[in-house]
Amino acid sequence: MQQMNFATHSNQFLYGLGLIAGVAALLLFGAAVGLYANRFGEHMVLMLGTPLLIPLGLLLFVNPRLLFYVLIGTRCALDPVLESARFSSSFGLGALLNMLLVACAVMISIQGDKVRLKQSILLWALPLLVMVFGVTYAPDTLAALKRLIGFISYFSVFTIGMILFEEKKLRTLLRVVVMSSALPIAVGLYQFATGSLAAEGRLAATFTHPNIFAFYCLLVLIALVYLRRTSAGPGESEPGWLESATHSVLFVLLLVSIVLTQTRSAWVALTLIALTYGVVFSRKTLLWLFLGLLLAALTPEVQERIVDLFSGNEVANYGKLNSFAWRQYIWESGLNWMDTSRYLLGYGIGGFYHYSPEFFPLSGGTHYGAHNVFVERFFDGGVLAVSVFSVFFLVQIQKAFALIRHDRFTALVYLGMILSYLTLNASDNVVDYLAYNWYYWAVAGAFYAAACQATSSRLRP
Repeated sequence: MQQMNFATHSNQFLYGLGLIAGVAALLLFGAAVGLYANRFGEHMVLMLGTPLLIPLGLLLFVNPRLLFYVLIGTRCALDPVLESARFSSSFGLGALLNMLLVACAVMISIQGDKVRLKQSILLWALPLLVMVFGVTYAPDTLAALKRLIGFISYFSVFTIGMILFEEKKLRTLLRVVVMSSALPIAVGLYQFATGSLAAEGRLAATFTHPNIFAFYCLLVLIALVYLRRTSAGPGESEPGWLESATHSVLFVLLLVSIVLTQTRSAWVALTLIALTYGVVFSRKTLLWLFLGLLLAALTPEVQERIVDLFSGNEVANYGKLNSFAWRQYIWESGLNWMDTSRYLLGYGIGGFYHYSPEFFPLSGGTHYGAHNVFVERFFDGGVLAVSVFSVFFLVQIQKAFALIRHDRFTALVYLGMILSYLTLNASDNVVDYLAYNWYYWAVAGAFYAAACQATSSRLRP
C-alpha cells in the first residue's frame, strides 16, 4: 500500500513537472514568435514563410525522401519568394532551405546504400577540400562561405540521386524533375501573353534571369526524353495516358521556352544534343532538327540575337559591346590583372567577383562574375582548383563512356548532360545558379550511380 502511494505521488510529480515544462515551452515559443514578428513584421513573405519550415523539419525525421521530393519539386518556383525573404543581404530563407537539404542528405545517407555514399564522397572529396581551402584566404569570407554552402548542397543532391538510383527510384526522381516545370512554364506563358517579360523581351518565368530558366528547361527536356524512351523497371509503374499527354505538351512548351529565353548557349547545347541523338538513335530527329532550326531562323528574336554577335566586337569609347565581346573583355582584363605569384592558388573563393571593379574598365564600380566558370576557377583557385575540377569532370566522363557497353542510351544521355553543362559553364556563371544546379546534380548523381553499377558488374567475375 505504501509503495502504491509512493508510485502515485511520483506520477503526479512527473505529470506536474511535465505540465510546467510544457507551459514554459509554450510561453517561450510565444515570446519567440512575438519577437520575430516585431523584428520582421514588415517583411510579410519572410514572416509567413519561416514558420513553414517547422513542418518541413518534422518531415525530415518522418520521411526524408519525401522531403527531398518536396524540395526538388518546388525549388524551381521559389526564386521570387526567396529573393524577398532575407534576414540580411546574404542570409535568408534560401540559406535555411540549403541547410535543410543538407540535413535531408545526411538522413537519407544514414538509411541508404553505403557503397553509393562512398563513391560519391570519393568523387567530391577533393573539390570540397579545394572549396574549403579557398574560403580560408577569400577576400570576402561571408560571401565565400555562402558559396561553399551552396556547393555542399550540390554534393548533397548528387549523393541523394545516387542512393535513389540504387533504390530503383530513378524514374520517380525524373518524374518529379519533369513535373516541377509545370508552374515555371505556366508563369512563362502568362508573361509572354501579357508582355511582362524580362529585360530585352526575354522569357525568365520564375527565375531571376532568362539564362537560368533556359538551362533548367534544357535539363528537364533531357529528363523528359529519357522517360519517354525508356520503360519502367521492376517495382515502377508505367505512365498513364494523362501523364503521357502531359509529357507531350511539356515537351513542346519546353522547346518554345528555350527559344523565347533567347539564351544562345542553351540553343547551341540543345542543337548538339539533338544532333547526337539523331545520328545515334533516330534519323527522324535530324529532320525535325532541320525544320526547327529553319523555323527558328525565321523568328525575329532569334535573328536579332544572332546578328548581335556580328556587331560591337571592338572596345571603343561610347561603343556598346555585344554580350560575347563583353565576356571576352572581362576574361582578358581579369587574367591580365592577375599576379603571377597567384597562378598556383588564386585569390580565394569569390576573388574574381570581389576584385572585378579594380581590373574591369567597364565595371563602373559594379561587381561582376566571370561569366566563365573555367576562368573564375583559375582566378579564384589557381592551377590547383583547375586541376582538381578537371579530374572531377574527367572521372564522370570516363564513367559515362564505361556505361556505353552496358546501356548505350543512358550513357549518351549522361554524357550529353555533362558536355552541355560544361558548354554552359563556358559562357555563364552557372555554378552560382543554385536552383538549376540542384536539378542538374540530382539527375547527374543518379546517372553516375548507373555508370558505377555497370562498371562494378563488368569487373565482377
